[in-house]
Amino acid sequence: MSILTTLLLTASAAQALGPGPDHAKNPVFAAIVLEGIELDGIVVRLPAPALKDGLDADAQHAALLLVAGSERALADLLRDSVTAPYILKVHDVRANDGTVRLVDLWFVVYGDLEGIDPMGIAARSSGRKAGAGNMEFEERVLTPEELKSRGRTTLAGRELSRWFAHVDGRLLDRIEVGATSEAMASRTAGSLVIASRTDRGFDAPGPLANRWKPLSQGGSSGSDRVYGGGISYARIDRIKTPQGALLVEVHTAFIEPQAWFQAAPILRSKFAPIAQDQIRRLRRELRKEHSKAAR
Repeated sequence: MSILTTLLLTASAAQALGPGPDHAKNPVFAAIVLEGIELDGIVVRLPAPALKDGLDADAQHAALLLVAGSERALADLLRDSVTAPYILKVHDVRANDGTVRLVDLWFVVYGDLEGIDPMGIAARSSGRKAGAGNMEFEERVLTPEELKSRGRTTLAGRELSRWFAHVDGRLLDRIEVGATSEAMASRTAGSLVIASRTDRGFDAPGPLANRWKPLSQGGSSGSDRVYGGGISYARIDRIKTPQGALLVEVHTAFIEPQAWFQAAPILRSKFAPIAQDQIRRLRRELRKEHSKAAR
């Protein structure tokens, strides 16, 4: 998946910051952090990011300390290691006919912020399958022809870009789900934001529809139902100390219908192993890229 979505920050009022003047130009990011999106009858707003542009090293350290909880935990979080820890927090909110799962994640990688091309990464990973925890996903970037009939357009730019992607998933051999999302990336000198939301324009039946259906033990499927989807953003900030460190912060909220697992935390229990697997994989890939560039 181009963006593997999976993140809770409780900070002081001074750190509870909305999108700054730069990332406010990203309408998807502004909508999910400032305005909120309705998911199954309730309005959900994702937490503001831990860092903001323009902080000096001391201010960054203070903000990161709020995330880590202690100097020792922060030092461990900042280690340049494939096995360095991550911080994962999950909480739930009851909705009309299901549960909104909110997932918050922070971890550190070492790499080049300028070299990250979100739209390019999405294009290169389009059509690939990814699996973890007895779940399988396939995400595909939609073509201009597919978008034209829906009145949607892409935007390819260095500072601001937009694309649409459809993901099909199979959850624990019990649920088949698909959703089409709008993704928008914005860049500043010190940070990169990639925000996405399920596009309600794809609720109508069709191959790109937001839908789900149950799977029986015999492999047969039930009837399609509209899926409410979710929202997410990932923000990557360049950390001043240590050099080369990037804070990756991800916040996600999605609706889990009551009919999936009767509100049991079956799906929720998969978040930690999936996060660990994907974070370690990302760190290994970044190390390989760094080694190639150094040759």
